[in-house]
Amino acid sequence: MTEKDKKIIEDAERDGIPIFVLTAKDVASVSTLLSYKDICKWAHCRNSHICAVGDRIAEFIDWQRDNSDKVKLAG
Repeated sequence: MTEKDKKIIEDAERDGIPIFVLTAKDVASVSTLLSYKDICKWAHCRNSHICAVGDRIAEFIDWQRDNSDKVKLAG
């Protein structure tokens, strides 16, 4: 988890903002993040944000490849 991730979570908790967390353990996480990235493009988000999402997707894919025995359906 990055320092930015920690700050987002802390700020959301402090301000009572709902938050949704995905981990690479969830088999649906990569496809969910890919969809999110497409929505960000459609919504004309900053390119830096779209690139950061792409970087995180790559991290998830690498982790899932290296830890396939830990990847499962959430719930």
